Amino acid sequence: MCADLTLIRTADDTFEVSVATSQQAQKLAARLRQSRIAEDVVAGLESVAVHFEPSQALAVEALIHKQKLPPAEPINTTKITEIGVEYGGENGPDFTNVCDALNLSPEAFIALHCGQVHIVEMIGFTPGFAYLSGLPETFKIPRLANPRPRLPAGSVGISANFTGIYALDGPGGWPLIGRTATKLFELNKDPPFLLQPGQRVQFRSV
Repeated sequence: MCADLTLIRTADDTFEVSVATSQQAQKLAARLRQSRIAEDVVAGLESVAVHFEPSQALAVEALIHKQKLPPAEPINTTKITEIGVEYGGENGPDFTNVCDALNLSPEAFIALHCGQVHIVEMIGFTPGFAYLSGLPETFKIPRLANPRPRLPAGSVGISANFTGIYALDGPGGWPLIGRTATKLFELNKDPPFLLQPGQRVQFRSV
């Protein structure tokens, strides 16, 4: 097995594979999906959950053992994708509650959120949904008790100390702080989604 991988069988039909970085998790998940041996593959921040028919356990384990992941790629420290966000109002219905929970004025929150360089750690939940690190570890914003059944593309939310950006219309349970008009999905582009794991992002208030 590649030294970067740690494999644990967490259930009769599930392996959890730990890796070093979110980029490696995404690459490993893509390779395992291509094999079509596993029933479902879900990439996390530094792990991949592999679901399979119990009768295929040995074949799936052998496949995972064969993987040779490249070293973690260094993050590009020069290119930063700028994303304009309209904070609060109809686009950010939870913005005031988030500021109150953090004991920050709206101006102070916006200055903090826009003053950080955020990293896209992974894509998941819905197609193109980006999880970005960069907020203080002390942020403890819970998900909504009742998720919204439909949010517009471009919605920006936070949960715990992550920022989440919804690339497509769909359901969502993160408190919304604003919305971006930046095109996050263009079908004729390769890749079609603007944000990818490892990408550096800086927000700008508009």
